[in-house]
Amino acid sequence: EQRMTATWLSKMELATYLGITTRTVDRWRKDADFYKFPTPRYIAGRPRWHIKEVDNWMSKQPTKLR
Repeated sequence: EQRMTATWLSKMELATYLGITTRTVDRWRKDADFYKFPTPRYIAGRPRWHIKEVDNWMSKQPTKLR
């Protein structure tokens, strides 16, 4: 199992961390009003998600998403 130590995750790292595809990340971002998915910050022109925001969001999801 790969251990995530980064504070900011790229889309690929985020997908791996959550056990989903990058397409699912895109879908959750597109329908953010429904999923309430954390908004990424842009670092060097690339979207990055803060791991604590993602963990907080996951803790509020139905079991099916976990």
